[in-house]
Amino acid sequence: MARNINDIKNEMARELMRNEAAAGIYGFEPGAEFGSVFGAASIENILLYVWAVCAWTVEQLVARHKSEVTAEIERIIPHRPKWYRDKVLQFMAGRELMPDSDSYDTEGMSESEVSAARVVRHAVAVESRDASLLTIKVAGGDSGSRRPLTAEQERQLKAYISEIKDAGVRVALVNMEADVFGCSVDVYYNAMLDPEAVRADCMAAIKDYIENLPFNGEYTNMALVDRLQEVEGVRIVELRGSTAQAANESTTTRINARLTPAAGYFQPGEITVNMIVYDEQG
Repeated sequence: MARNINDIKNEMARELMRNEAAAGIYGFEPGAEFGSVFGAASIENILLYVWAVCAWTVEQLVARHKSEVTAEIERIIPHRPKWYRDKVLQFMAGRELMPDSDSYDTEGMSESEVSAARVVRHAVAVESRDASLLTIKVAGGDSGSRRPLTAEQERQLKAYISEIKDAGVRVALVNMEADVFGCSVDVYYNAMLDPEAVRADCMAAIKDYIENLPFNGEYTNMALVDRLQEVEGVRIVELRGSTAQAANESTTTRINARLTPAAGYFQPGEITVNMIVYDEQG
């Protein structure tokens, strides 16, 4: 955080009051308060203020120069995937970019108007290891929900990306319905509890886990089992199998240990929870 003039002046004053040579000249105890020795109209106070203004001016010039250099570097070097993610989140449907710019003119717009125009709520940019391709996954929605952008919003977003991207960068935009998640689990539960109540809690735990993964986050069978183990009354969880089906695929895929959804997010499909009484005797 940039220092203001008073911060700089007070810091110099503290250094002066700690200086033993100055204490010997002025006759004060080292560490005394500056105001107890020098008045507001004293030459020393005025000089400290002038020096503080000079130091503040230099710091402002250095900060401005650093900002200009950083902006120039950002302009001339190829951008990283995170830059594309941030830019896609700043996309505003139905609005034009400023001439020769990758930014919008939001002057005169309220915060709610800006928020409403920014229809991309979730985004991630991933660079392919095997091909020169940057894949950008997006989703709209509001708090607690994710859904694809409309066809018109997707068309505008593609035009926006084409306008702002670095020359030569190939971009694939993924905007589709959630992958459908399914699983079958055996749950051994405490016999003193109502099996249907425990089943309902297990179903809720599964849905909560898959629906609240970070956007483009990795699903793991182990994490799902761990989540079910936290449900009250659950003694043992055995995952029989888990599957996923992307919106652009006609068949389901068996999940072996882990999977990142093609769309970037999941929705619950067929979930089977088999309730088995846990026998303390084995």
